[in-house]
Amino acid sequence: MLVLLPGAVAQDTAPDIVFEHATVIDGTGTPPRKNVTVAIGGGRIVSIGQSVKPAPNARVIDATGQFLIPGLWDMHFHLDPQGNALHTLVAYGITGIREMYSRIPIATLEAWRARPENPRIAVPGFLDGPLMRTSDLTPDAFAVGNADEARLAVNLLRASGADFLKVYNSLPRDAYFAIAQESKRLGIPFAGHVPEAVSAAEASEAGQRSQEHLLNILLACSTREEELRAQRIFSMNDPAISAVDRALELGFPNPQGLFESYDDSKAAALFRTFVKNGTWQTPTLALLQSFVADRDRARRTVYMQDLSPEVFDGWMARIQALLDRYKKLVRDMHRAGVEFLAGTDTGPNNPVPVGIGLHDELELLVESGFTPIEALQTATRNPARYFGTLKDMGTIEPGKLADMVLLYADPLDDIRNTRKISAVILRGRITQ
Repeated sequence: MLVLLPGAVAQDTAPDIVFEHATVIDGTGTPPRKNVTVAIGGGRIVSIGQSVKPAPNARVIDATGQFLIPGLWDMHFHLDPQGNALHTLVAYGITGIREMYSRIPIATLEAWRARPENPRIAVPGFLDGPLMRTSDLTPDAFAVGNADEARLAVNLLRASGADFLKVYNSLPRDAYFAIAQESKRLGIPFAGHVPEAVSAAEASEAGQRSQEHLLNILLACSTREEELRAQRIFSMNDPAISAVDRALELGFPNPQGLFESYDDSKAAALFRTFVKNGTWQTPTLALLQSFVADRDRARRTVYMQDLSPEVFDGWMARIQALLDRYKKLVRDMHRAGVEFLAGTDTGPNNPVPVGIGLHDELELLVESGFTPIEALQTATRNPARYFGTLKDMGTIEPGKLADMVLLYADPLDDIRNTRKISAVILRGRITQ
């Protein structure tokens, strides 16, 4: 079970913070509740109502004209080695992150999340295939080449305290399916990239909890799937391709041959598989938008800094084309009932701005066909459902953890209003 939550708090805890006259958007999908009082005590929500009497020593805040929403989660984040992003995340209303492996030891992440001023952190172990180069800079990560090595690595990472396992591109098929079987046996979820040697449908059937970046979803819907997959596997293993070029080629697939071979019937079957298996998608649209919206910052990334102007412009055009197509793909998957998580892929090597990126992602989801409340739930209620912690977090209800954001404007009128932050409440304490 994820170590995201404190111990139980007695329900009769006297309130120490009270918000009066707030509009509560509780994240459940029910209509907002206007002019209510929310009382917080012992790190949890004590009561919500219109006749709550504050305790004598409670801090009372007049929230007239303001809106309370659940604390936000970025479900695909990469911390910097010093953890400098943690404070900024909270300032932008992000009270939790799923850390997707950044070469930071599990023990360090556990220490960071234990500090009350930091957001909650889901801690990963990392598994890739032989292409991964292990060194002292890759703690709690394993390069596995076969099923036996994969099973051993799963056991070692679970024993080290990982909350979940991050899988990556170059895992061999037999190693991947051994990870799936051993993870299920031990009760530790796995998520991440679908390896190039495995299809998106196979990964869903194997129990992969979430698939990231929409990688190879279009491929899985192509009438040329096997041919185009073989090309990707060749690119991944070609010794003539540098690590940076490989990352670009695999991360931003070439639209040529991919877009025009999209088959609606294959797509519908794949989406039904995702729905049947409860496979979550984390599209990280903000990553693509950040590359094309801030070309100067994109130019400074390790991926782009050595490219000629002509080659750089070519990549920007490709990324823009993928972003446009992915928004339509997200719309179609959402209409089919596929579940989504808000994530950004923010990290030291990407141009996504810390904190702001999640608000960009919510806006992009609305542009992709989500209603504002549906977009908001991808960063609030859905992460709690994903983690299996909905009884404790994800919505504003009595007894739940007091992680909330107070806004000056209504996000259901305009999702961009999630940026208009008045205060952030983390672990029952006001941080700003």
